[in-house]
Amino acid sequence: MSTVAAFKGLNNVSDPLRLGLAWLARADNVDITDTGAIEKRAGYRKTLAGTFTGAYSTIDFSRLFVVDGGVLKAMTGPGAATPLRAGLDPAPMHFTEVNDQVFYNNGVDAGVILPDNTVLDWSWSAPAAPVVAAVTGNLPAGTYRVRCTFTLADGRETGAGQGADITLTEGQALQVSQVPYRAGCVTNTYLAPADSTVYQLAHSGHASAFVWNASPDALGVDLRGDTLEPLPRGAHVIQAWRGRLYAAQYFPQDNQSALWPSQPLGYHLFDLAGDFLLIPGRVTMLAPHEQALLIGTDARIHAFDGNALSELAPYGVVPGWHWSRDDARTLFWSTRGLCAALPFTNLTERQVSVAPGLQAGGALVQQDGHKRYLVALHRGGTAFNHP
Repeated sequence: MSTVAAFKGLNNVSDPLRLGLAWLARADNVDITDTGAIEKRAGYRKTLAGTFTGAYSTIDFSRLFVVDGGVLKAMTGPGAATPLRAGLDPAPMHFTEVNDQVFYNNGVDAGVILPDNTVLDWSWSAPAAPVVAAVTGNLPAGTYRVRCTFTLADGRETGAGQGADITLTEGQALQVSQVPYRAGCVTNTYLAPADSTVYQLAHSGHASAFVWNASPDALGVDLRGDTLEPLPRGAHVIQAWRGRLYAAQYFPQDNQSALWPSQPLGYHLFDLAGDFLLIPGRVTMLAPHEQALLIGTDARIHAFDGNALSELAPYGVVPGWHWSRDDARTLFWSTRGLCAALPFTNLTERQVSVAPGLQAGGALVQQDGHKRYLVALHRGGTAFNHP
């Protein structure tokens, strides 16, 4: 009689007649422990019913957010939740976290959840251009340019809106009127003096008009956001990495995605004209690692180290929310099963082949001394090595 001292796990790839008794050709509703024993898996029960399009637990597990039926909610207990924002688009929601602030985005709606669960808009709209005119004064002759920004209620300053310019002659000063106003914001007006291209702060406040008739030495700080824009509408998958927030936007006509990085520590500001990375295919995952930002598309897996893009695997990543950290590794679900990086390795393709699903949710779960990666799939797709 043959005995099995320890089961090795599931293997539905190799010929089951040649595997030996320690391998399982099928394993339904069981766990295999680290000592090779087989146990019946734990059951589960429904905690909350709804139409969910996203869920996120903070890094310290102290807060849990869900999007249910277009409503962003903070879970306050099993089955209990507090609505935070309603009327959201039903597109799948993506989340990321920086310094206890949780950012969410689905390509239409984008916001920031503060530690006290206050919700702010992540995106913003640029101020309109003011109106400039010449009045009597003593400014040097030349072309003067004016642009405005808003300082939002939480202290973030937007990029600049469209500018206005005027050419003054000797004996004139600059009048700025119809200064844009937005409730809850402070308007900052920046001026580039005679024939200069450097904008400096001339006025900050709520005044709708003022006259500038002073030396350039009286101007304040330089405008740093004259080319910066908000998170582009249509950008979908987001991730925090190395002091920036990254957002991926797919362009189907070109079958490529643009990866937009925010400004360092300026998570609401993007240089869309000069700071982006083009990636073949549709980005389905952005996952952080100390060495690189892991980028999964529908056809490839890449790593971006901040300078260069390198290919890790010639197959794609299933859309969804399934990456987890495991010490120095990042785990995620690909079209060929469970992968880890860095270094990159496929943990399952030699033993297990399953239909990868059309969408996946996964997490590393540690419980009762066991460490398991659990993945829930929306049924679909084809196993890569099955007919």
